[in-house]
Amino acid sequence: MVREQGPFKLDNPWSRIAWVSTAVVVVVCFLFGFVVLGRFQQNGPALGTWAAFCRAVGLTADRGPADEPQPPQRTPTRIAWTQATLARIASGSEPHGAIVALNCAACHGERGVSTSTLIPTLAGMNSAVIYKQLDDYRSGKRLWGVMSAIATALTDQDSADVAAYFAHRPDGLTPVTGEGAPQAGRSLRQPDPGLRLVFAGDPTRGIPPCAACHGPDAQKLGAPPLHGQHGEYIERQLAAFAEGMRQNDVNEQMRVIAQQLTPAEMHAVALYYGAAARPE
Repeated sequence: MVREQGPFKLDNPWSRIAWVSTAVVVVVCFLFGFVVLGRFQQNGPALGTWAAFCRAVGLTADRGPADEPQPPQRTPTRIAWTQATLARIASGSEPHGAIVALNCAACHGERGVSTSTLIPTLAGMNSAVIYKQLDDYRSGKRLWGVMSAIATALTDQDSADVAAYFAHRPDGLTPVTGEGAPQAGRSLRQPDPGLRLVFAGDPTRGIPPCAACHGPDAQKLGAPPLHGQHGEYIERQLAAFAEGMRQNDVNEQMRVIAQQLTPAEMHAVALYYGAAARPE
């Protein structure tokens, strides 16, 4: 009696050959596709076996712990506009500030009116601005050799005192009142790039008007008034923000804006603000 043999019977040799052949093909394809081909990169060195396999299946080969030490986060300033900070600034003593300011006269001029176009006038500047910049120098958030050394020698109270002294000195920067009727020519249609950027900004590039923070229309806490400041100093600071040499602006506001300005636009803005600082 002849024994029946079907295609799926285990004692059928062709069935065994087919299963073994299929297994060999699968193994060869797996090794070739997931290991051999996965090792090669277009512009880089060949990967290891494990890295090649992970890359082929869409996983990362990085097995390092997620809690590895990370570099410290860099903050642009130590100053936060809390009630305690504002109270410290408001506690500044003008008489003591006048004594501290004796160390400032050589560069910033007598009573804070600078005669050098590359050194800012401090007379009439908001006390919160001066206090913040001194702390930025002291903490290394803003770097400038002479100022960093001077600020390091001051206490928090010294900074508040000298800030109060300069803030109340006359004949300096133009006070920002935020009042007055709108004037003609202060719109996006203004052909002069300085006036246009100061009063209207550039919405297409996400640039707000300078006057929204620096005056003469308004003033943001911590933003220095610019009307009457030396134009050369303003232009130099805009370039420093654009190049990343100065990084003590909160939320990188000035860096983002300055990086989009052309040198001609920086000069035009500085020219407008600096015009009031020129003697008649």
